[in-house]
Amino acid sequence: MKTYFEVKNLKINNQTFEGVPTVLDIDHIEIQRGKTYGIVGESGSGKTVLALSILGLLQCPPGEIESGEIVFEGENLLKTSNRYMEQSIRGKKIAMIFQDPMSTLNPVFTVGYQIIQVIRKNQRLSEKGAYKKAVEMIKTVKLPDAEDIMKKYPHQLSGGQRQRVIIAMALACGAELIIADEPTRNLDVTIQASILKTLKELQKKFHVTILFIANNLSLVSTFCDELAILYKGKIIEHGRVRDVLRNPQHDYTKLLIRSITKDTLSKDKRKESKEVLLEVKELKKYFPVKKKFSKKEGVWVKAVDEVDLTIHKGEVVGIVGESGCGKSTLVNTILNLHQPTGGQVIFDGNNMFTLKKNELRKVRKDIQIVFQDPYWSLNPRWLVKDIVAEPIKVHRNLDEKSLLKRIEELLEMVGLPKEAAFKYPHEFSGGQRQRIAIARSLAVNPKLVVLDEPTSSIDVLSQAQILDLLDDLRERLELTNILISHDLSVVNYMSDRIIIMYLGKIVEYGRSVEVFKNPLHPYTQALFNSIPDIEKEGVESLATIEGNVPSAINPPLGCRFHTRCPKVMEICKEQLPEMKCIENDHYAACFLLTKEELGKKEVYLDINKSHKDKS
Repeated sequence: MKTYFEVKNLKINNQTFEGVPTVLDIDHIEIQRGKTYGIVGESGSGKTVLALSILGLLQCPPGEIESGEIVFEGENLLKTSNRYMEQSIRGKKIAMIFQDPMSTLNPVFTVGYQIIQVIRKNQRLSEKGAYKKAVEMIKTVKLPDAEDIMKKYPHQLSGGQRQRVIIAMALACGAELIIADEPTRNLDVTIQASILKTLKELQKKFHVTILFIANNLSLVSTFCDELAILYKGKIIEHGRVRDVLRNPQHDYTKLLIRSITKDTLSKDKRKESKEVLLEVKELKKYFPVKKKFSKKEGVWVKAVDEVDLTIHKGEVVGIVGESGCGKSTLVNTILNLHQPTGGQVIFDGNNMFTLKKNELRKVRKDIQIVFQDPYWSLNPRWLVKDIVAEPIKVHRNLDEKSLLKRIEELLEMVGLPKEAAFKYPHEFSGGQRQRIAIARSLAVNPKLVVLDEPTSSIDVLSQAQILDLLDDLRERLELTNILISHDLSVVNYMSDRIIIMYLGKIVEYGRSVEVFKNPLHPYTQALFNSIPDIEKEGVESLATIEGNVPSAINPPLGCRFHTRCPKVMEICKEQLPEMKCIENDHYAACFLLTKEELGKKEVYLDINKSHKDKS
């Protein structure tokens, strides 16, 4: 029987000024037709190099394929010409779903035009035939109003919709092997579950084989049949997913599994302060909608709508919700980076919205932020010492010797050698860059540090190390943190209290232990049930929320979640539920939460076992 796909003795080097290191050294990978094969590894382990080599897209030089074979349907792809790959393999037989759909799609062309071009390049179809095929593929990936989607530009679609468009492109020309390179990395947990389910359904429908590249073992455990662990360019362990995860043999595999099955911190041991650091009262932030050729005024995007919030000194408050729910806008308005539409923010006794420029500058020293992506938040042309020194130069007057000493102290505090001060950002891994960003945020001894998705752009092992570092710094420096994340496992691990937002409003909040143990609002329950877990088998175990988030320009009357809620009642469509304390400082805004309903326990959904265990 002829092997469908196989990699044999593949060795790839990378030419640099410092030498020619080996970046990939794979003895053997074999994938059977129709199966899903997962490759897991941290950043820099060689996952994407393998994907590009399969498609013949590896840049050579600096890449150098020293030896080996990539066999697809009996043919060694490394021996074929670029012309043959372009005409017979790419798109037609092997297609790729990239990690970032916004980088993959051309922003100046409509989605429909781009799908049609892919179809016409790979199939002999007329313009009309290609259009019909494109509409059919958009429907296949479960996007509503296919003909309307065809007319839209990439920026007019949500992250999940753009990723579905990329999947439609990959399948449009009948590809038999799909390489999915971290296709859900930048998506919310609910959209992630929906994309994985769609991919699995399409795999069965079109009988395709999937090579699934990820740095998340939980995703692979629910989606893949077989698994290989890639470490420093080598496959160190492989086998059936269940066998590898239940009985790991290699120390690195054990370390990966431990890093995602951490228990929650013993938060009961944390000192609780009654001193309020930040108080938010009825905060609103509306953005005006300006339409060309329209005289209609008073149309607003209600990004944050009457939010109340209190944060005490020394605590970590997690803010969770899907993209567009208002998490980042809430924090940016609190920091006075957005002019508020209404409400008050009192920070350390100061009303942020009435301060003069000089006073605001002094207060801002006490509030710092660590951004989501260390690749974009650090200036690539500056040395690390200049990046870390920037806030110090703004707020303090130090001589060169004292400044360098302070920079070295900060670098060592975040686990980097002081010699790192004289390097550039590109010389560091993603996790190390995030440590540099954390050092910069601590440079002027702030009281509050905002963590905006601090681990979403780094691999799972670096993520665990960064979380440990953040918790250690919080204890040592008595910091207060606001943590924004769509990764609920990160929030569960880090936060003392958790806030769930939906379409500009808080729908539930309380101590994170209580919320994870006993989520009350149907939206919170659905979020938790969407989380991939290493103990879950198959994508069927993931829950999804039906429908899309409504427009913030014209939010639905009554409860804003009622258009997607499986337990909606008539009152939900007419009245906005009040936030009520249900038990133990655990608040939720839902009409289902009457005493009678709570007594019947009808409002709860089954929450996956791991979250019960963790809390």
